[in-house]
Amino acid sequence: MVNFQRNMLRATLLSVGTAGAFLNAHADIVWVSKDCSLPNTPCTVQGSSSDPQKLGRFTLTGSSFNWSATYTGSPTEAKRFWVSQGGANMATNELSTSSGDLGGTASLSTGVWYISIRTFLMGSGSYSVSGATVLGDPHITTTNGIHYDFQGAGEFVLLRDGSGFEVQSRMTPVASGTPLPPDPHTGLSSCVSLNTAAAIRVGDQRITYEPNLSGQPDPAGLQLRVDGKSVAVGAGGKTLINGTRVVRDARTGELRVEFRDESLVRVIPHWWPDRSLWYLDFDFTPPDRSTGIVGPIASDGWLPALADGTSIGPQPAPLPDRYKALYVKFADSWRVSDTTSLFDYAPGTSTTTYTMKAWPPEDGKCALPFAVPVQGVSEDIAERVCQGAIIPTLKQSCVQDVMLTGNRNMGKGYLVTQGTSKFKVKVPAGRPTKNKGD
Repeated sequence: MVNFQRNMLRATLLSVGTAGAFLNAHADIVWVSKDCSLPNTPCTVQGSSSDPQKLGRFTLTGSSFNWSATYTGSPTEAKRFWVSQGGANMATNELSTSSGDLGGTASLSTGVWYISIRTFLMGSGSYSVSGATVLGDPHITTTNGIHYDFQGAGEFVLLRDGSGFEVQSRMTPVASGTPLPPDPHTGLSSCVSLNTAAAIRVGDQRITYEPNLSGQPDPAGLQLRVDGKSVAVGAGGKTLINGTRVVRDARTGELRVEFRDESLVRVIPHWWPDRSLWYLDFDFTPPDRSTGIVGPIASDGWLPALADGTSIGPQPAPLPDRYKALYVKFADSWRVSDTTSLFDYAPGTSTTTYTMKAWPPEDGKCALPFAVPVQGVSEDIAERVCQGAIIPTLKQSCVQDVMLTGNRNMGKGYLVTQGTSKFKVKVPAGRPTKNKGD
């Protein structure tokens, strides 16, 4: 793989595979939006980069990726999605059709690409590509772009490649009055959990990002440790033994672990004040051939491979069999043990302390001892909370999370996860202003 600048934005990618062999194409979340609403005024654009020269830039390392769009302009504005290798002012490859598709999959040559946000051919709206993620009450997007929900309780391997890269998550159950509606991929309705701590292997070292070991979360933020020792990471970041760079955003608390091979792990914390709880989102640019709960799903399979590399097989027809396959066999396969855990623990505790194998309960009764169930809200309220600048690929997850938990701060959390920037730049002058579709 060609090495590009380490701070380069990278597009969302899908794994493309045959007979179980996958060529992964990975990317960070990349989005841009365009506003042409003010009369006689040049359109303005904003995006997930603070550098105007890098708006919508992504690096394609495989042959396929996902894209999505929400068009907000007048009926006469263009409803097209274009990309180019010549920059955001160019448009050479159209991803959409004349009917104005809202999303899809495309195949392009490897290299650096741009969303063609600053051209006549793309009207007002939000345009995005996105990659492997674990969001909210865990909504999984695998490394080959398949979406499914996983609501386990305990500590699990999200991704690992066997060569010094591994990400683990602690998932904590949440009591609720009702379960989630059936997941389109699994067909299962489920009680929910949230990611509440992260642990990452970096070669021979390990990083943890957790609430206080005392068990009492601190609203001021999570605790960052390297090899069990608390560390302070300033604006310039911290470089580990093998050259991996660790950066923590002082404003949002986002942790970025930037590997030398350009793999990337983003851990984005969110505070839920009503529950005094930190919960986490993950955004990945993992190494090729990574496996785990977020690993690729083969064309002849239903779930990612088990930890031993074998397939769980096609989707069972009876719902009870699906539950056992997902939350017993698959979950236990990727559940960490005392010997494989990367987490830090308070004295007298271990991974077993956080394990609840009976969650989510098969009967859909989402009660927990000594826990007051969260109170959900209507879909209309959730839609209003999640409207606006949230990119299309994240909005559905946001609506579902707010509906079940009633936590209206989740809308802001999704904005933080997608990397919203407040800057705006004008589209370069020197083009006709009478066509507002530029």
